[in-house]
This record gives sequence, C-alpha cells and structure tokens, in this order.
Amino acid sequence: MPPSRRATILGGILLAPVLLIGGAVLFTSGNAGGPPQPVTPLEIDVSEQANATALARSITALQDRLRDLPKDFSSWSALGYAYVAQARATADPSYYPRAEEAFALVIAERPDDADALAGMGALANARHEFATGRDLAMQAVAADPYDSTAKGVLADAQLQLGEYDAALVTLQEMVDLRPGVASFTRISDSYELRGDLEGARYALERSLEVSAAPSDASFVLFYLGELAFNSGDYELAAQHYAEGLRRDPGNVTILAGQAKVAAALGDVEAAVAGWAEVVQRLPQPIYLVAYGELLQSLGRTEEAQEQYDVADAASKLFTASGVTPDVEVAIYAADHGRPAEALEIAEAQYATRRSVEVEDALAWALHANGRYEEALEHALEAQRLGTRNAVFDYHRGMIQMELGLVDDARASLTLALETSPAFSPLRAPIAEAALNSLDAPP
Repeated sequence: MPPSRRATILGGILLAPVLLIGGAVLFTSGNAGGPPQPVTPLEIDVSEQANATALARSITALQDRLRDLPKDFSSWSALGYAYVAQARATADPSYYPRAEEAFALVIAERPDDADALAGMGALANARHEFATGRDLAMQAVAADPYDSTAKGVLADAQLQLGEYDAALVTLQEMVDLRPGVASFTRISDSYELRGDLEGARYALERSLEVSAAPSDASFVLFYLGELAFNSGDYELAAQHYAEGLRRDPGNVTILAGQAKVAAALGDVEAAVAGWAEVVQRLPQPIYLVAYGELLQSLGRTEEAQEQYDVADAASKLFTASGVTPDVEVAIYAADHGRPAEALEIAEAQYATRRSVEVEDALAWALHANGRYEEALEHALEAQRLGTRNAVFDYHRGMIQMELGLVDDARASLTLALETSPAFSPLRAPIAEAALNSLDAPP
C-alpha cells in the first residue's frame, strides 16, 4: 500500500497559512502601574509545508503569547492549526484533541470566527470526517466569503466526499482569491483525478513559479515527483524528488518518495535504506506499511511483519485520538488477510462518502470477501472520472479475472502495468503474473 498523493495531502493540515499575528494596535499591560507595552508581531508558519522543528517553535511562541494575551483569538486559532500540522509532521495524533480545544475556545466566544471554523474543518478532514469538515468550512465561508483558507478546507472535503463538480467551483473561487501554492496544488489534484495529467502538471508548474520559500518549492516538487511516478516516469520522479530535497534537506515526505522510486528503479539497497530512515523519523502507518511491503516482496517476511505490527499499533493510536480509519486501512486489511475488517471499514466510508477512492477500496474489500459481482460494480464506478491509476486498474483486473471476464481482465491489467509498471513492489509482480496466466495457452 504505497502512499497515495491524496493520502499524503490529507494526512496533514490540508491548508493553513503563514500568519502575521499582532501589530501596532496591540498592547500588553506590562509591569503593574507602568505604561502599556507594544506586542511584537509574530510571523507564524503553520502551513502544511512546515517541518516539525519550525512548528514546535511556532507552538512555543503562540503558547507564550497566549499566557500574556489569553483573549487573543487569532493566536488561539493559529495554535490550533499548528497542532494539526504537528500531528502530521510527527505522526503523533495526540495533537488533535489539543487542536480541538483551541478552536473550540474561539468558537465558544466568537461563533462566526472564520479562522476557527475553517481550522475546525481542517481538523475534521484530518480525522477523515469529511462531511463535518465540509459543513464547518461552509460556515467559515459564510462568515468570510473572501477567506481562501476556508475555501481550501471546503474543496478538500468536497473532493473526498466525491462532490467533484462543487469542488471545481470552490477551487476556482480559491484561485481567484489567492493564486498560489495552496490553490494550484489542489487544482492539480483535481485534474489528476480526471485523468488530465497535462493539466495537473501545468498547475504544479505554475505553483512552482510562485513558490516563495524553499519549503514551498519542495512541497510542489514532491507532487511533481508523485505525478511522474504515477505515470510510470521513474527517472523524472527521481529528478523532482532530488531537487525537492535540495531545496528542503531532510524533508521526510520527499525521502519517502525517493525510497519508493528507488524500488521502482531496481535499487533495492537504496530503497530499503531509504524506507528504514523514513519510518525511523516519521512512523506513520502508511509509511510503515510501504516499508513492510517492500521487505515482504524481498522475502524478508519476519522483518515485514514487524513493520505491519508497528503500523497496526500506530493506527490504534490514531483511532483513539478520534481519527476514523480511512480507505488506505481498508486496502491494507484486504491485502493482508483481514477481509472482514477491510469490508467493515470500506462500508463505513461508503455510507458517508462516494469518492472514487472509496469506490475502489470497497471493490477491493468485497473482492477479499469473495463478493466479486458487487466488487466489479464499485470497481467500474471508481473509473467514472477517467482517473489514470495503476492500483485502480490492478484491482479491477483481478476482480474481472475472478469473474472469468478474460478480455476485460487482460485490458485492465495491461493498463495498470503500462501506466506504472512498478506501482507496488508487492502487487505489480502479482499483476504481471496474472496477466501472463491469461495469455498462457490453455
């Protein structure tokens, strides 16, 4: 289960700005009896590009400020954003309840505060509660129609709910309000979902042009690498990841991309070393599973199981912090001999949202449970946008194979391997073997 582009985006804060908090009009009382003292403005980076170290500094600065200015609601909202971002940057879901407290404090005092409502929506999205995220973001937009942050949170929720036409409208409004990295990367994602890879690439290139900070450029270069990887251009993906790492040394997300592409290019030693570093630095379940599947593909089953065990433990921590198990967990369970769990998670997701990712996950969970005809219905629905996704094609092909639809299965598996021949170190060889069996003489 390699990390998907949308999984990577949604593993974090989704959208948060660099905030300038405070200004010449703000004062503290200073020493008793003394004149008011001006508050120094704080430039706080709580964006999805910020790393754990920068976020820790921001959190400390905001906490210090709020001890002096407990009614500074902008700082409370910024602190909430920083907590959500830090949960992403550290794979520590205990930051989510803290974020909820910060946003709730603001909303209790100012029910129409757009920053806090959008922040609570971003938190809901991070917890995979996308209907709640959409509703909160819509409240934020109603409170401030010119808030591009709220538009981004709304678009993220709409995409995950499968409300694609509405998301396009929201994204256009976001671009009109604030063309930049946050809006262009989301536009790119929307194009990629529709199979428009040229449009997706163009939007990312525009995003790179307007990237001001090295972390912004690195963020965009990662997604250019993902787009190239998903298209099977592994050399180009490696170039984008390398340039991203040059701009932002130590970026763990890009290190994960490099490990993934090293495996695709056959550099097993670099892939294993890369994933080992990634999970040591950021033990997210999705990375642990990706590392485990690489090890399993190499026959190192005991080491692979160790990674799966840690991933399962980490997933339980996320669930305990209010994170709803998402489609990646359902696919992982289906792939690793837990069909009942896979179906339970996928059906729960399908009950609340109908994105193409959910359709694919439900199809694969039904396949794991031997319900092939139902599985095919959802696998076909996963293609309703024309998404070019090797994993979708692989799942559909294996389902068609079980139903004896030989020509359809051959077409789907061929498409998977043409799109990205090394889409997974564990599943791509299965797809190739299945395709060869279809072409073998009776």
